[in-house]
Amino acid sequence: MSSDPDTPDLPVRVFDPRNWQLVLGQARISLAHSAEDLRAVQRLRALRFRGSETLSDLDRFDPDSLHLLLRRTGPGGAEPGDVIATARMRLHRNAAQLRQGYAAQFYDLTTLATALCPCLEIGRLCIDTAHVQDPDGLRAMLAGISRVALQGEAKLLLGCASFAGADARQHAPALAYLAAHHLGPAGQRPSPKTGCDAVDLASLRVQAAQAGLRQVPKLLRLYLTLGGWVSDHAVVDRELDTVHVFTAVEIAQIPAPLLRSLQGLAQG
Repeated sequence: MSSDPDTPDLPVRVFDPRNWQLVLGQARISLAHSAEDLRAVQRLRALRFRGSETLSDLDRFDPDSLHLLLRRTGPGGAEPGDVIATARMRLHRNAAQLRQGYAAQFYDLTTLATALCPCLEIGRLCIDTAHVQDPDGLRAMLAGISRVALQGEAKLLLGCASFAGADARQHAPALAYLAAHHLGPAGQRPSPKTGCDAVDLASLRVQAAQAGLRQVPKLLRLYLTLGGWVSDHAVVDRELDTVHVFTAVEIAQIPAPLLRSLQGLAQG
């Protein structure tokens, strides 16, 4: 067991046996494989999701997850520095595992689970505030996610795409835009989970929903570019002060040129 209460144990099953690293320009993408790596994940997540390094963002899903790390080399090719971006990933090989994942707390994934496993669940993706405008940051993270998805033979990427602020009314234009243009197939969309504070996207009535695209978070826009779709309802998460929608990207539906690009990135 870990002696540090803020550092989860790293079971052998979370390791990638190849211990790979992708190099894209100055970016170095790898998986966490030590307690020090996990402490770096915790620091960044605590700042981005809780607003302070003193508040833990770790939960019961972390010990059984893969943790993607992005570092940048210093001037002149110096050794990579601090972790500037991270994401948590869980490979679900069957419906039972998917129903034990993070998103399944908020969304009933029964119809989805029967058709699209194995799937890769992505969560807690965050970038340090000093680098959040770096156009290569998301590209590098997507390369690492693609590497894990290809190795795991995933058919689907999934997760909860969040809007900052737990008042769904402030996100109405963006949510209405998603409802008008990016709902998932009726036979695969999750239904609301009993007990969750859900908002039916069809209930939103706003003028010029198209303008809501500007309010869609950058990461979610990236998933939509890949052919992603969203649930027909959003969930209010007051603990994290967010509103989120279930988001899925079916690998087989990614446009061929983009899929080839992702496969290239995944090879480094």
